[in-house]
Amino acid sequence: MQFTNPRKEAKPSPFNSTRAKHYKVVKKKTSVRFPRSSPFPVVALLTDFGLEDHYVGTMKAVILSIHPRAHIVDITHEVAAHQVQQAGYLLWSAYNFFPRGTLFVTVVDPGVGSQRRILAVRSQHYTFLAPDNGLLDFVLIQTPAKEIVQIDLLKAKRFLPSNVSSTFHGRDILAPIAAYLSSGKKLQSFGKRIKLPGIREPFVNGKKSAVKPCILHIDHFGNIVTNILVAGLSTQDIQTMAVGKALVSRWIHHYDEAPDRTPCFITGSSGLVEIVVKKDNAARLLSASVNSPLTIYWT
Repeated sequence: MQFTNPRKEAKPSPFNSTRAKHYKVVKKKTSVRFPRSSPFPVVALLTDFGLEDHYVGTMKAVILSIHPRAHIVDITHEVAAHQVQQAGYLLWSAYNFFPRGTLFVTVVDPGVGSQRRILAVRSQHYTFLAPDNGLLDFVLIQTPAKEIVQIDLLKAKRFLPSNVSSTFHGRDILAPIAAYLSSGKKLQSFGKRIKLPGIREPFVNGKKSAVKPCILHIDHFGNIVTNILVAGLSTQDIQTMAVGKALVSRWIHHYDEAPDRTPCFITGSSGLVEIVVKKDNAARLLSASVNSPLTIYWT
């Protein structure tokens, strides 16, 4: 299938493969130094694909086949399978540290192949591409959307491969669109502008919050990250917290302050309440997972 270059000049893929011919290749203008030639110089990936399979590498291959000068950064690919809330938290924790203009491609998509929508969202400084499953609520609470486009597969057809898999939209839809967006294409080239009915508040921000407390993430060290914002709280506001059947009630300011093998509260680097054990694994000690119930006993 023959394509024309989005910069009005054709160029064959730098990868000599049949699959690469599905896509148009963006040609870098030699008179302009990268990344100034692109409004989205960084493409940041976050998925639940893991690293055992080909999925992450294949997505990167598609992006680079279309836009060889794309700067791809991995946030993480170790989101627990289908854990949309965890993915939303990890994106929220990281996005604001990226350079302005970064395009975030987030693929945690239990509804892949169904009628669920794919959204491209532009905020003041960033652009996000993700399935419409609540994943973006975390960032859109903090950085309101200036433009939201629902991806229309018919309108975007000329940018996509002729056969789109029903099980790998990351490769066949999100990766090509990300590549063209990073090369300068406008969001409306791929769909129509819409308004979202409302953004769900994901954080507990005080005693009167209607949001249910939960575990968002368990990090590499076994620290338990909750959805409770420390801002606006004092250490006296939370008397005790139950993680499953275990109770936690002690606050610390840094790890070394904690007694041995004692679960404690700490303000994590993202400003959320975390439950930690000094030089040990809190999640293992408390038999906790992202599905464990969390109950707050306020003072």
